[in-house]
Amino acid sequence: MSKLFVFAIGGTGSRVLKALTMLLASGVSLKNTDEVIPIVLDPHATNDDLLRTKELLREYGNIRAGLQTKPTSGFFGTEIKTLNRSIGGNATIADTYVFELQGVQQEKFRDYINYEGLDAPSKAFASLLFSEENLETKMDIGFVGNPNIGSTVLNQFRYSDVFQAFAENFGANDRIFIISSIFGGTGAAGFPILLKNIRGAQAIGQIPNPAFLRDAKIGAVTVMPYFSLTTNDNKLIDPASFIAKTKAALNYYQKGVNPSVNALYYIGDDQTKAYTYDPGAGGQKNEAHFVELASALAIVDFMNIDDSSLSVSNGRPTSPVYKEFGVEQDGTTLQLGNLASATKEQINLPLTKMALFSTYLSQRLKSAAGTVQWAKANPPISSSFVNSGFFNSVKNFDTGFRQWLSEMSANKRSFDAFVLDASNLGHTVRGFEPKKRGLFGGESDVKLDIVDDFDQTLNKTAEGKAYPSEADKFIQLFSEGTDRFTRDKLPKVMDY
Repeated sequence: MSKLFVFAIGGTGSRVLKALTMLLASGVSLKNTDEVIPIVLDPHATNDDLLRTKELLREYGNIRAGLQTKPTSGFFGTEIKTLNRSIGGNATIADTYVFELQGVQQEKFRDYINYEGLDAPSKAFASLLFSEENLETKMDIGFVGNPNIGSTVLNQFRYSDVFQAFAENFGANDRIFIISSIFGGTGAAGFPILLKNIRGAQAIGQIPNPAFLRDAKIGAVTVMPYFSLTTNDNKLIDPASFIAKTKAALNYYQKGVNPSVNALYYIGDDQTKAYTYDPGAGGQKNEAHFVELASALAIVDFMNIDDSSLSVSNGRPTSPVYKEFGVEQDGTTLQLGNLASATKEQINLPLTKMALFSTYLSQRLKSAAGTVQWAKANPPISSSFVNSGFFNSVKNFDTGFRQWLSEMSANKRSFDAFVLDASNLGHTVRGFEPKKRGLFGGESDVKLDIVDDFDQTLNKTAEGKAYPSEADKFIQLFSEGTDRFTRDKLPKVMDY
């Protein structure tokens, strides 16, 4: 099978990658690959959006590493690897998902381009391209809405050890997906530069597999404005410029970018939500938004496209496609029922399963361990397991999942699809009532109990089965058990 390299550029790149990680953890499958390799590029290395995504990826990897039999479907069924691990370990690059850009830490842009060392004509030309504010920008907080700075800095990535390792590990059947925003600095600059360097690898020289890169199957999502920023006279980014920047970038993309991408996805939303402008260390902690979930689904869609529809000749896709995301029923608050049939088919069951799993972890697991039938044998899930490092990774990931759902439900627009920790599990999925119990039973009267209903489902699922380890049993049983519970008790969730 082939590999999928996901380049996540800037803050939006990290947030979309976080949504993709949640989808893969819940069991959303990617066709035409068995290995995802995220490569995160963001000079603002200490921003919270990036750090939270990095931690989730770390715990996802810990969970997979703790399993003797690696699942190929269901919970955590997709392999996510660092570039280092994908190539079997390499001393030249770090074992991380996030790669630093050389020369940007604690450095002003004027120092990066050696402005003071330029001769008079070159200095005059640089002054035409970059304002004094541009020259004084400290790049360790990102490119703060200035793609002219970003394009200059990001162009050096092609000479890095990371790009070299990526090219060396890239095969003829592999694919690339690029995540970026179009209304800021890092993403808007990084997407066209990265695309140009991949398609034009032969011209760079000393790059492995240049023909594979030239004719690579490449998808991308370009995220248009979907939030604003709080008013601050001292801020370096003006949200009033987002639309103008987007229009200018779209015009440029139409001529120089669109023809080079096999599948390009567009998405955006009303700028209803104003995030706090906080570019410093530990800042940029934006609440999760449904646009990021929808953007992650662009990756799923891209991987569903057959190879035959992604042919490339001399660096030019023969049949490029351009797509947008839409919902079936619009609203300021979205639930699963608002989504289009194709989207429901992709996420309804997996996210419902993960929501049920989260509720069981929170409300029942500690008392069930070692006592309930499903937990007693082959092998037993004991109280010591609940204190293991593996389980701590599961709990940490679940904390991130809960926070992700909570932030989307409180955002504008809101995605409020689930009720975690509901005393009646039939109320877990908003807008979907449980199956009637009998001929005369009313749906509103159905009470699905975590002990009488969910435990019994787990008991039936575990019956007659043996697992190689506690960890394997835990993940496999709950993936299969939540699937069975949803299909038996909440079948309307499956109405696409």
